[in-house]
Amino acid sequence: MSRILVTGAAGFLGYHLAARLAADGHQVVAADNFVRGGCDQLFNDLVARRNVTFKAGDLAQQSFVAGIKGEFDTCYHLAALNGTQNFYERPWDVVWNCTVPTLNLLNTLVLSRRCGRFVYAGSSESYAGTVESFHWPVPTPEDIPLTIPDVDNPRWSYAASKLHGEVATMSAARQAGVDATILRYHNVYGPRMGDKHVVPDFFLRMLRGVYCIYGPEQTRSFFYIDDAIAATIGLANHADTVGVVVNVGSGLEISVGELAEMMMRIAGCTADITAKGAPRGSVSRRAPDLKKFRQLLPSIIETPLEEGLAKTLHYYRANSGQFRHHDGSEFDGFLEAAPAA
Repeated sequence: MSRILVTGAAGFLGYHLAARLAADGHQVVAADNFVRGGCDQLFNDLVARRNVTFKAGDLAQQSFVAGIKGEFDTCYHLAALNGTQNFYERPWDVVWNCTVPTLNLLNTLVLSRRCGRFVYAGSSESYAGTVESFHWPVPTPEDIPLTIPDVDNPRWSYAASKLHGEVATMSAARQAGVDATILRYHNVYGPRMGDKHVVPDFFLRMLRGVYCIYGPEQTRSFFYIDDAIAATIGLANHADTVGVVVNVGSGLEISVGELAEMMMRIAGCTADITAKGAPRGSVSRRAPDLKKFRQLLPSIIETPLEEGLAKTLHYYRANSGQFRHHDGSEFDGFLEAAPAA
């Protein structure tokens, strides 16, 4: 079995990936500092496994990264600070936690050739500015130019950081002769994804009797967590993804308003939905061109959206007490990439 490093292992994608790799028998080193991820019972059960080693610390501190010893067959770098509300309210924290850890990991693991393959969690946010500013086609392929339309808008703190991470990853890997793969995630959703993204945010509002959605006319594609994990592992182990960017997501583009109506049906709610405007800078459409993804992984079967939403609602109903202080955000809150570390 392989020795694998998963950063952001207490977050959403990171937890589910680490749990799957551990269940498959790999030796997993899980790193996190809980800047966004939670130390709940699920995470405690994960790190209690004999083949999981937990490293608690801040990847933005070079001394902590240097203390992660040994060689790794694969490093999945999922650590970041995302969540749309954070983009607006904590833009410097977003930039810091999305760039410095990446540079530290590349400097320590890739440039010293201690990592067989470095898998970077990219984001559809990195090309959102191009789609909005230049009306690039949607669904959007991987070869789209990446642009930041307004450095004064804190919305782009995350997009710029993830764009920077893609360039840094490819540069370090090329210089060191190490394999690297960039996965651009598109709105992954599912159980244990926190409360700062549109799916859990709206579910938690419904549980309080508040039926409000932001930016209902905007469209996104939503990809269930189990499918995203299967895709992540499959692409990370594929010979044809070395030095390649791959979109990871669903082929179903749906408006946020339609999503909210579907969630209401699943929850058995019949109240009227209050629609409010989207925050400044939020893109009107986003969906991935999946030609490359489907050529590489033709066996991936996508979970139907209603089925995935029902599983997600079940989790949030059962764990609503963890979010008792949730008061609903005034942001679209789409999950674009990796969870925080």
